[in-house]
Amino acid sequence: MTLTTFFSSMGMDEHPTKHLFGVYHLIYFLGFIIAFIVLFTIMNKLKKKNQDRVINIALVLIMFLKYITEVIFIYEYYNLNPQLSTYAHPFLHINTFFSFQLCGVMNIVLPLVIWLNIKPLKPFVYMTSILGGLAVVLYPVTVLFGEPPLITLPVVRSVLVHFFLVFIPIFQIKRGDLKLESKQALPIAIGLLTVAAWAMFGNLFIDSTANNMYLMVNPFLNGPIPIISKIPSGWHVLLLAVLVTIGYFIVYHIAKLFEKKQNAGFQTEIIEV
Repeated sequence: MTLTTFFSSMGMDEHPTKHLFGVYHLIYFLGFIIAFIVLFTIMNKLKKKNQDRVINIALVLIMFLKYITEVIFIYEYYNLNPQLSTYAHPFLHINTFFSFQLCGVMNIVLPLVIWLNIKPLKPFVYMTSILGGLAVVLYPVTVLFGEPPLITLPVVRSVLVHFFLVFIPIFQIKRGDLKLESKQALPIAIGLLTVAAWAMFGNLFIDSTANNMYLMVNPFLNGPIPIISKIPSGWHVLLLAVLVTIGYFIVYHIAKLFEKKQNAGFQTEIIEV
């Protein structure tokens, strides 16, 4: 691999589901779990002010990765014909500054909500960040692509960003920065519908070839997953609604496990670092 290859989107649109449930996927899945446990253990031993420093560094990193990767897409738009990926765009484009994808939105909104302490948005942003991050771990099309899989800046961005989208909210819930309650379900649903409407705006009016939040085309079509791979595009939105509802239910209970652990007094003793 050369630096030119690393700072490119090479392979991004090649074989996006080839490695699903394969050896590379297993390695990524286990690596995610190990990294989560190791960082969680380390963070648990820090004083709160040092925990905040690590969290802020991670938030700055995911924001930096968002915009430095956009430089690649902008460069490809102006300098390569044909472009290496469908994500190439000019500088004066909304994707330069924001995103229509769920994780892309959380990539920007999560740091702002934490830094500005916007409490009304925390239940939706925290839950959705966790859900979006876990979705990529289970369906890593933005992590494992190309044949063989390549290590490029967009891959590094996706790995780190989706890790922190899961880790940071869970850790903050664990230490009591947010208490999840069932009454937050309605605001979370409204938030999700708002982001979905934003994604559809992008699909219909900004880029007619886009599939933001997978609302236009069934991403599992003709793939390795039984039944789901046979549902026609359009009808698959009903499936997505069911899967997302189940996903929020699972994420809620995962987060509550960490919350209960803290409330029960099992928190690791904090030491000076």
